[in-house]
Amino acid sequence: MDWTECALIETAPGKMSGQPVPRGTRVRLRDLLINREEGVDWLARNHGIEPETIQKLFAFYDARKPARVLHPAWSKPR
Repeated sequence: MDWTECALIETAPGKMSGQPVPRGTRVRLRDLLINREEGVDWLARNHGIEPETIQKLFAFYDARKPARVLHPAWSKPR
């Protein structure tokens, strides 16, 4: 996913191997998304990011996330 349009995100070659992170942190977006089920408050407490920032990041992701394409064999009725 292309995060370059999100002002809340930065990428730097020497920071977290150039992976996108919320500005001013060393938290990979991937880690926030993987742990999304824990809830915004849990993520905020455990990663030191404002809950509003996490909510905005999730909203950006949800609006642009790639569609899940199922393999044709999986969508056939059984």
